[in-house]
Amino acid sequence: MTHQSITVTSHVARDFLQNAVYFNTLPKVIWEYVSNSLDNAKDDTPVTVSVDLLPTKPKTLQIADNGIGMSRKALLQFFQMHGENVQRKKGKRVRGRFGTGKSAAFGVANTLVIDTVQNGIRNVVELTRDAIENASHGGAFPVEELVNNEVVDREDGTIVQITNFINPRFNFEQTITYIERHLGRYKSRATVIINGHNCKFREPASIRSFSFTPPPDVTKRISEIELLIKVAPTPLEKEFNGIDILSYGIWHETTLAGIENKDLANRIFGEVDVPKLEDYEGAIPAFDNTRNNQLNRSNPLVIVLLGWIASEVENVRKILVEEERERKRGEQFKRLEERAKEIESILNEDFLTILDQYELARKVSARKSTKLSTGPGEDGEVLPEDGDEISKWQVAGHPHGKGIKGSQPPGEGATPRPGGPSLIVGTQKGSPKEITETGDTSKNNKKRRGIFTIEWTEGSPDDNRSEYKKDTRTIYINLSHPQVSSALKASGGVVDSRQFKEIVYEIAVVEYALAVQYERAESEEVDPFDALFEVGSIIDRVTRKISLLLSTPSSPKNP
Repeated sequence: MTHQSITVTSHVARDFLQNAVYFNTLPKVIWEYVSNSLDNAKDDTPVTVSVDLLPTKPKTLQIADNGIGMSRKALLQFFQMHGENVQRKKGKRVRGRFGTGKSAAFGVANTLVIDTVQNGIRNVVELTRDAIENASHGGAFPVEELVNNEVVDREDGTIVQITNFINPRFNFEQTITYIERHLGRYKSRATVIINGHNCKFREPASIRSFSFTPPPDVTKRISEIELLIKVAPTPLEKEFNGIDILSYGIWHETTLAGIENKDLANRIFGEVDVPKLEDYEGAIPAFDNTRNNQLNRSNPLVIVLLGWIASEVENVRKILVEEERERKRGEQFKRLEERAKEIESILNEDFLTILDQYELARKVSARKSTKLSTGPGEDGEVLPEDGDEISKWQVAGHPHGKGIKGSQPPGEGATPRPGGPSLIVGTQKGSPKEITETGDTSKNNKKRRGIFTIEWTEGSPDDNRSEYKKDTRTIYINLSHPQVSSALKASGGVVDSRQFKEIVYEIAVVEYALAVQYERAESEEVDPFDALFEVGSIIDRVTRKISLLLSTPSSPKNP
């Protein structure tokens, strides 16, 4: 009796679709094919990659380049799962290493078409999810060849088309941000255009930088490298916050190595290039194929590297904290804080007026959360019932039932009814509702939403004069901007001067007006064109209040 040899095998279709799961967002998918184009550029020609949404039914996403293209033989290699990267075979440092990127399209769609030309020979292939799933036998399955070695008069290059999307809604803003972040770390001459937008990486503004080399014991493990840490004048967006870890210029992770939630850590960014991560040949690799943008914490080099980064980043953070404490002790800071409170008072008074007009009216018909969050008092909006404070509202409608079908029709009713589901204008007594970050009224988090704050920064003269952070509704004003610094200098450094006030008040109002209407347009509260009109209306209204305030003589302060 013969025995069949026991061998390691793979179910190709399941393997293919399982790896596709790691490409679970449109930005990841597009970057996979864009980076393929960047890795396969011609030596003498800067590569151009164009990403477009074609007006077809169903929608088709197209990624086209002017790279080296692929021959039929190259296509055979391309569709080999876990095959060695062709450019790596040639000794080039490229991003691809796991041979799973060809499955990327199936993380978000059902059909992939590749149209490629190399040396005047064109090949076109198509692969569908149905073809993959039908290969239940587990063996190799065919890719349909639509064009086979056709002679054409066309430049070299590859066109990737993805169609039959699982979710046909596209967010190109997120995709552009994602691609631009990766391009900033990509050391090659490249032009990437997404739906007409020329992608350019813009590094965050910085006001200081620190350079570190590892101590001798760490150098033995990860070699002599340089860690560059920079400090931003304002809190950074999440994707920019942290140290970029690269290997031969290829980005693998951005991390703060455990100090993410500490004071002022949100202003730190930088980079370190560690060639040994790419060169490591031990049993536990530094990277995996999950596309989670994180190094393998089980790798010995990664453990040492992250420990060193954490130490240096924490040292920089402590320096920033001490400097910030010293700054807040100064008399100038205290005066600036007074100016900030004046501006905040004007802006928030106006904002509450806007909320009364556009948001609280919703509560007339239904007691539900609004898209623009509110916070008119220290504890939030006063709503009727369960309190002794006078509210602007009263409950109405049929009382809440037991969750079963009732005999009474819905509506507000003719008279107020305790426990009714709707709010109408009135004077019923109630209590303030503490509004948390998540919009509930629990007392676990008393941070109010819907309130604008002003912060002063000392950035670079080349930085923007102001910046708005949506998550905290904070407006940052750059004291180093030429317009602001000139006003301060002309007033002899006195922040109480009318000249300085006029400049910073105007800056805050413009940023505020843009922020309010942007949020309304983003939440589909208002048409973008109407929002643009409202910006001018807000600026006119609030600057009139400011002009009146500045024209009113200040009351003498008690000695």
